[in-house]
Amino acid sequence: MYASFPSIGGSQAGIGGENSFWPSFTDIMMVITMIFLMATSILVVRNWQLVAELQQSIAAERIASEMIESTSQENATLEERLANAEQSNSILRLRLLRKDEELELAQSAIREQESSIAAMELRNSELQLALQQSESQLAAANLEIDATTAQFEELSRQIATLNQQLAQQQLDSEQTRTQLEQARGQIASLSESSIQQQQNIAQLTQEKEQLSRELEAYNQQLLTLKGDYETVKSKYEELIKPARSAKGKYIAEVYYVKGASGEVIRYKQPGDDGFSRLSLVEVEARLDQLKREHGKNLYVKIIIPQDSGLTYSEAWQFMRKLLVKYDYYYQ
Repeated sequence: MYASFPSIGGSQAGIGGENSFWPSFTDIMMVITMIFLMATSILVVRNWQLVAELQQSIAAERIASEMIESTSQENATLEERLANAEQSNSILRLRLLRKDEELELAQSAIREQESSIAAMELRNSELQLALQQSESQLAAANLEIDATTAQFEELSRQIATLNQQLAQQQLDSEQTRTQLEQARGQIASLSESSIQQQQNIAQLTQEKEQLSRELEAYNQQLLTLKGDYETVKSKYEELIKPARSAKGKYIAEVYYVKGASGEVIRYKQPGDDGFSRLSLVEVEARLDQLKREHGKNLYVKIIIPQDSGLTYSEAWQFMRKLLVKYDYYYQ
């Protein structure tokens, strides 16, 4: 009759084993947090390096433009120097506009990444707090299990005493069995609560791993941005080669700005007293005539002042449209 009751010593050993597991789990979470902070620091340092490289690129462009201007002034006449200087100035302004836009995009990406990092750090703090609360709840659940186990042991001793008086106290024995089933139900309920807490902790761990993967994705975006910058830099180096010259050419000048009243285009060719304000259609008509007359000797000089009010895209499209259709170099 006594052999039908379960052994109590095995349950105590299992509870002790669970209590010894939690310190090592806490250490693992501390290591994960330190790795996350180190990765965040590396990301901030790389962002500063990218800004420094952009500044060095702008300085290199300025030095290259000065060298080009010096070489052109040594090999051209006074009129050719003026034409080349104004053309180079327009091209440099275009490049500066493009670089400013690229720098603004890079800085915007850096600000977005810093905001994302701050959000991830806040999320990490929230997860740490939730983890601590889960651990506290789990510790309270373990205490309840210990208390319930002690109650179960007490009930087992009472059952042993009641079994000795089973013949005389059948009604008391039925009541004791009912109490025993309730105690077992409480133990099962507390065990399910402990399992749920463990599942919550596992879910928090998965969320932290997801945050780490997102940080790695941001690092990859930063590397991609740096690669795009190298590509732009190589194209820029190809553009600054001094292959186009106004020496011995028939020069037509086009002045282009954008004011409050809209686009303003002025045109001048050899023999004109000054610039004339024309529409784009009229300018193209005159350039068509000059192209038929002078062919490969037609040099189209596009003048875009510093305060033109144009974006890089607008200025570049206008310049490329006229140069590709009429300028000798692009034929």
